[in-house]
Amino acid sequence: MTRSALRRVAARGNLEAIQALLAAALAPQGIGVTVGQQPESLLLRLQCPTAVPAAIVLTLLARELIHWPSYAHSSLLITASQDSNDLWEAVLDLTRPHELLRLAKGEHLRQQLPTPPRREEFGIPVQPLSTQDGQGIAAGLGLSLLLLASEQVTFLLSPLVTLVHELGHAVMAWLFGYPAVPAFDFRYGGGVTLHGDRAGGLVLLIYAGLLALAYFYRQNRLTLICLGVLTLLYSLVAFSPIHEMLFVAMGHGFELIFAVIFLYRALSGWGCRYPVERPLYSMLGFFIVFFNMRFAWQLQFNPVFREMYLMGKGGIDHDFVRLARDFFHTDLATVVGLYGFFVVLTPAIAFLLYRYRQLMLYLLIRLFFSKG
Repeated sequence: MTRSALRRVAARGNLEAIQALLAAALAPQGIGVTVGQQPESLLLRLQCPTAVPAAIVLTLLARELIHWPSYAHSSLLITASQDSNDLWEAVLDLTRPHELLRLAKGEHLRQQLPTPPRREEFGIPVQPLSTQDGQGIAAGLGLSLLLLASEQVTFLLSPLVTLVHELGHAVMAWLFGYPAVPAFDFRYGGGVTLHGDRAGGLVLLIYAGLLALAYFYRQNRLTLICLGVLTLLYSLVAFSPIHEMLFVAMGHGFELIFAVIFLYRALSGWGCRYPVERPLYSMLGFFIVFFNMRFAWQLQFNPVFREMYLMGKGGIDHDFVRLARDFFHTDLATVVGLYGFFVVLTPAIAFLLYRYRQLMLYLLIRLFFSKG
């Protein structure tokens, strides 16, 4: 029986199906499960090999329970023990799906983590960097340098950069009405994004989305003003050569955007369920930064590398060549130098987003969750 079928059976109150699913959910912790029931409640007896915290067990159970179509019981009574000693008891309310979803996301775990004290700078609340945050960033920085020191490992990780690069081209193409598909180029190496002619329906879909947002936030004057400005800017860009420039530029631009996202998650722990994720995000973020820093340096100061870049591939010019020739009407060195500046700026942007994240959260709430 498939897992989805087993969940449907469990939703009807079958104890064997319930025990099989919950035992599988707790198997990574080596926890034994015994299931019983009483009117309106499901009884769960857990035998733990070690003193597993209740928060972790509740998260694992919730991640399984949220996939069930319904529940035959209104609550789940849990008793955990180790050998003959009781560890803890807990109750899950199965009539509150939003609470199960919160547990499944691990939000209760993140709330238990110590956060640095907040203070203000020029009247703006700031988030100082804690020792734990700094250690995670430093570990990721060191790992990224080790990866880049090995050409073989760098080659293995370079498809990640290629994927993000081509995704940037594709997103910009779709945003301005050009159907596009990012792909790896197995003939010449790297990647390529294939796009067709502009489809007017896609542009109309963008305008329809903006109109829907305006209607949804019609009671928020600030949001309406921002949407109006956004619509005007989109129109100016979409019907001018600027959108072509953005399509070419946002391949490398997306690489830096993803580096900022990775570094921000490493600093803040946003979206991280386990502590090990933060140094890994730091490693990926710094890997992209140093990868692009080396790329810009070679283009600027290595004549052989620069000549190979100017040759293009498969009869197609590379992005910086097109930007310098077709849009900025300058030499390649100027465009590469400007890009190198943005690469160096990337970690600073991630740090500023982390430092002033309370302000960012306030602006987000002001735009999308408040009225007036």
